[in-house]
Amino acid sequence: MTKKIVINQDKCIGCNTCPLLDPNHFELDQNTYKAKVKKQPEKITDDIQNTIASCPVGAITLE
Repeated sequence: MTKKIVINQDKCIGCNTCPLLDPNHFELDQNTYKAKVKKQPEKITDDIQNTIASCPVGAITLE
């Protein structure tokens, strides 16, 4: 079973790093100005892992 990307909205600071690095899976919510998952991936790739690792506050996890 593929893991799911989860963004902790309490930790997210809306820095826009994840949508810049991976616009296929992340976007900035226009109401909250925080990151949200645009589309869950079919599989977790190295690019997705790098995007998650790039979050400055560790708000993105895999479950």
